[in-house]
Amino acid sequence: MKNYILIFLLLISTKIFSQKNIQANEILNNVSIKIDQAINYSFNFSYKINQNINEESDGSVIISEDKYFLDFLGVKQICDSNFLYTIVAENKEVIISKILEENKQSISPSNILKFYKEGYEIAMDELKSESNMKVQYLKLIPLDENSEIDHILLGINNKNNDIYKVIEKGKNNSTTILRIDKINYDTSIDNTIFVFNELDYKGYYIEKN
Repeated sequence: MKNYILIFLLLISTKIFSQKNIQANEILNNVSIKIDQAINYSFNFSYKINQNINEESDGSVIISEDKYFLDFLGVKQICDSNFLYTIVAENKEVIISKILEENKQSISPSNILKFYKEGYEIAMDELKSESNMKVQYLKLIPLDENSEIDHILLGINNKNNDIYKVIEKGKNNSTTILRIDKINYDTSIDNTIFVFNELDYKGYYIEKN
């Protein structure tokens, strides 16, 4: 009799776990639909590192397909999908580097809202109230056992299916938190923002890698 009860409980728990995984994937599908259908999107963000010390910085990014313009920590980056231009005004320096195919698969500003689509086991986590909104957290565990990431908590705004927060927990006990302000979809932008013009940086040291 005990064996039958144990088997029954295992079946019930497996079914519940499976249903939760299905629910987690449905939430991510709703998030993906908005992002994939957008011609462009932009948002302001705060980035916080917790590892012995606390450090929080603000930034902004405009994204269109594989192109982006990032303004963060006094450094501007222009990505035209083939080359990355890092502009450090304080040092009057520009670093130009080609984007390798393998680097296109890593987390970058252009795919920060899409990185979760592959390479992770996904499960439901806590539902929390934050900043006057209900935030459903999903737990993402890397499939790569050699990953330096222990897990990622992805916070989704329950009302509009926008990503609100990305919390990365490292195997070295580090924590990084990306909090995203309201995402603006399909706004009118000047596409020249994704074009680097060397003439705009006269007097700058330009390094090409």
